[in-house]
Amino acid sequence: MMQSQLLLHPSWPTHSYFHSIPQHSSLIPSFSENDFLGYDHMESFDDVFRWLCDDDDQQMESEIPTDKSTENSPTLSITSSESFDSEAMEMESKTGIQNLLMAYAEAMGLQQRKLAEVIQKCISEKVNPNGQTLERLALNLFPCSENEKEYLKQESIRNFKAAFRGFYEIFPYGRFAHFTANSAILEAVPNHVDSVHIVDFDMGEGSQWPVVIQVMAQRRKSLTITSVKLEDDNSGLFEETKMHLLNYAGSFGLNLKVEEKELGQIVNRNEFMAFNCMVGIPHMGRTRRRTQVMEFLKVAKQLLVKTQGIITFGDGEYSDRMENYPTYPSFFDGNLSHYKALYESMELGFPSYLTEGRVAMETLFIAPFISSMSWLQKWEEGRENLFSQNDLGLKGRRVSMESWNEVRELVKEGESMYKVRVEGGNENEMVLEWNGIPLVRVSVWM
Repeated sequence: MMQSQLLLHPSWPTHSYFHSIPQHSSLIPSFSENDFLGYDHMESFDDVFRWLCDDDDQQMESEIPTDKSTENSPTLSITSSESFDSEAMEMESKTGIQNLLMAYAEAMGLQQRKLAEVIQKCISEKVNPNGQTLERLALNLFPCSENEKEYLKQESIRNFKAAFRGFYEIFPYGRFAHFTANSAILEAVPNHVDSVHIVDFDMGEGSQWPVVIQVMAQRRKSLTITSVKLEDDNSGLFEETKMHLLNYAGSFGLNLKVEEKELGQIVNRNEFMAFNCMVGIPHMGRTRRRTQVMEFLKVAKQLLVKTQGIITFGDGEYSDRMENYPTYPSFFDGNLSHYKALYESMELGFPSYLTEGRVAMETLFIAPFISSMSWLQKWEEGRENLFSQNDLGLKGRRVSMESWNEVRELVKEGESMYKVRVEGGNENEMVLEWNGIPLVRVSVWM
């Protein structure tokens, strides 16, 4: 198994997960158990979340009400009878919120908005940012005027860079998606081509590309990365990311070009093209419209007719063919199960004394995907457009056994509740599961 070494790049302090390239014929990086701050390495949490544990900065802990009945509290001492009562109360709370949530979905599905509003108010009385999984999930489902939710967001944003770094390194969602896509791209690039062109649907912080930059430098190829300019993207993040990528490439002597273009401006330049699309991967903390995704895939297919290339697609949102969900409650329940599993996978990876860190990360990176109105809109749009990536007539490219084995080691399969499966008609899809629930899918086409 290849060994990689964690590289801290001084000009890019929030991205400490960049790796040097191992001396191996495949040139595809793998990850050893010491490459990242693993979710079960408790000693690493103290360093990553020092910003949350300083004695001088405990406002979040003091101002947000805590759940006095939390069973994970290390100082809680109870008798067996008290334990039984606590578990019964917890089960009753879960069942009550679950029933209310499904009743809300039923009302919305029947367009009974008044009834849905009443149920929503009942749910709001039961939520708690430090409560059980469903309580925290329900807190983010509905728009609210309370100060508590906005306070959590503002306090978390103050520490965004540290939270982003910690989230990416501790949890496998982003690393799984990026490693799988990058491995497929690097395997597909022919030896004889001199230039590679990556078209990235949502480049964001650029966290996917340092490994590819290193490989392209070692292979002595030129690289162009084009970020797709989306009509609703006003983040202004591109210029900062471009600077980081160029500086990083310069340290390896790579001829790198970084540009931003609208989808209709992208043309075939007789080079190997890789179209990369990541949507809703938790570390991204943002979602995109499915219509934008499908348009990107259509353009990619059209351009690949005339040149060699590959399409990689990572999906961290709840997704399935809409014909499998004829009613909104069934679609709502699927989303609920998906994000509940995501919350639980995060919670299992946090020691109890870092509750503030977990709440901050849930607020920044998971809450943006949890919205009752956006789920309804997504279902309605899906019912009007019953098509998926499979309907584009793309040919799946089988993921390699080497990549599968390495990504299983990355997520510590067998030592955790994470598991990686290979799916697809041509075994072109890898799926990261937690306790049997799919969290992230990465598909490869050519």
